[in-house]
Amino acid sequence: MKFMIFFNHVEGVWESLDEATRQRHQATLGKLMSELVAEKNAKMFFFAPPADARTVRQHPDGHQETLKGPARPGPEQAGGYYLIEADSIDEAVEWARRGRFLTGANEVRQLVEFPS
Repeated sequence: MKFMIFFNHVEGVWESLDEATRQRHQATLGKLMSELVAEKNAKMFFFAPPADARTVRQHPDGHQETLKGPARPGPEQAGGYYLIEADSIDEAVEWARRGRFLTGANEVRQLVEFPS
């Protein structure tokens, strides 16, 4: 089964870390990604900053507008995602736990291919 693990970041947390802590986190991420690629055929994608996002919103009357910024403003924003293959959602959740080392959340969703 395929799963997408979204990782979110809380605004300002990374910037508040000292350089040594940032380097430790980067090393942890590098190790995690090496394991994910080797064991789960994973790919990771990072998003550009939320301020660079554009949101297309459809209104009930059919009118569309394009707004600057993320669809859901707030201090916790999507930082990116990784795709993995796992035998169960529980296994995917364990990988999400291993990948969560800063304040924020990882969300696990099974992917359903369309058309099937």
